[in-house]
Amino acid sequence: MSDLFKIKNLRCSYDKDYKEGISKVILEIKSLSIPRGKKVFIVGESGIGKSTILETLGMMNNTIVDSEDTQFLFYDDSSVIDLKALWKQSDAELSAFRLKHFSFIFQSTNLMRNFTAYENIALTRMLQGYSRESSFEKAAMVLADLGLGHIDSTRMTQELSGGQQQRLAFARAILPEFTVLFGDEPTGNLDSDNAIKAIELLTNKLSDMENSSAIIVSHDMHLAVTFADVIIKIRKDSVKSTQVADEVSYFGVIDERSIYVRDSKTSDWTNGVDSYSDENFELYLKKC
Repeated sequence: MSDLFKIKNLRCSYDKDYKEGISKVILEIKSLSIPRGKKVFIVGESGIGKSTILETLGMMNNTIVDSEDTQFLFYDDSSVIDLKALWKQSDAELSAFRLKHFSFIFQSTNLMRNFTAYENIALTRMLQGYSRESSFEKAAMVLADLGLGHIDSTRMTQELSGGQQQRLAFARAILPEFTVLFGDEPTGNLDSDNAIKAIELLTNKLSDMENSSAIIVSHDMHLAVTFADVIIKIRKDSVKSTQVADEVSYFGVIDERSIYVRDSKTSDWTNGVDSYSDENFELYLKKC
């Protein structure tokens, strides 16, 4: 199984003037290898760094606390890219890298209100060099799969309901070619049936695109246990301030114990130490 991301000793902070013991670390990734061609769900309690890891992996925000022992690598089809070094490149080079490899979907749809539904969906694929006609044809197929086949190419985004707009944002994310799709609660505003339909559509998309992956943050533990190939559970840790007495800061931690995959023999979820059936694993995750 080939790697997609390989990370060691990476600390994430939004404080650009980071100082040990003073500034707040949001997330510490001690060791993490994300395999290529898998659906990876990230779970954990609120405020533990789930959105931070998407911002960091997706090169949306430079949260990296630079250190000599930090390793942050992305494996392209033919090369290994040092993502720490990539942040030192120009904005144009960063944008080109994201356009080539990444697609994004968020709970907030971020749709453009002055564009039609079809234009919103097709735009990224058109930026990748595909024609408007072929992009609109693909958009129609995806909309039909999401139960929105009745929407025509002239329909404006603001004419749709909130749930329809959420599905529209999902369609926009899966339409272009990508190496990784990042989703931050992409089904959070959908009912159970439409959430399942959306993840099934994503699963089919990944099957059609060899070695493409999805990394999804979710509070829906049933959806994660049902559809994930890998589940990353962010644990909570704490550190006492060196400046303020009795002040404790909490942050997320990812290490080898955080990674759960299915045991090939039992089909249980295991991190190499603990094992759970689907039902018990879902209950365990809901309590954390």
